Amino acid sequence: MKLLVISDAHSNYLALKAAVDSERYDKLVFLGDAVDYGPQPAEVLDFIMENADYYVMGNHDRAVAYNEDCHCSIDMHDLSEYTRKEISQKLLSKQDIDKIKRMPEKIVVEIDGMKTFMTHASPYNSLNGYMYGSEADMVARDKNLMDYSLIMVGHTHYPMYYKNRILNPGSVGQPRDGNWMPHYAIMDTDRNEVRFRRFSYDHETALKQIRELVTNEAMLQKLSKFYS
Repeated sequence: MKLLVISDAHSNYLALKAAVDSERYDKLVFLGDAVDYGPQPAEVLDFIMENADYYVMGNHDRAVAYNEDCHCSIDMHDLSEYTRKEISQKLLSKQDIDKIKRMPEKIVVEIDGMKTFMTHASPYNSLNGYMYGSEADMVARDKNLMDYSLIMVGHTHYPMYYKNRILNPGSVGQPRDGNWMPHYAIMDTDRNEVRFRRFSYDHETALKQIRELVTNEAMLQKLSKFYS
């Protein structure tokens, strides 16, 4: 089976659609953060709800749905607050918000004989944990999690496949390593093989869409670096 694994679309519909259109796959997995930051939250949410075989709620999804703090990193906090109020909450309908509220924070599924745990951030903190090297090692060694053949997370915006068991596909909508080209992962369960891919999309149009919505120059400058 071929899994297309994506995360952290952040209202970037053009990038999301480009990623999905570029691959043939059997199942689509989305690991949270459909909304915030980008210009098309409703389009991203609708696409995920209609096309993803598995999806979970991210911290930004919850923040938009319940109008609460996203508890994101300090350097992104002001941008999250601004885009949530000025873009996401203005463009999303009550029906959209209700859809977000129904997203699960974690799910456990059987995929090709593999017991798989999916959440946005970490098995220890579904919405706000950070699975970098040290915590990934803790999770990999945790006897309480040994039943899971595969653990899928997002949240960090950086790809990772740790000990052939913990998978983070990176961000399909807002990479944060200085390169505007987003990431996704393809997992071939027959071969137990994961490939990470960066891809091109119409980032100039995405940036134009943002410029039409963001009136605060400081916030616009901060956002622009993810799209150019």
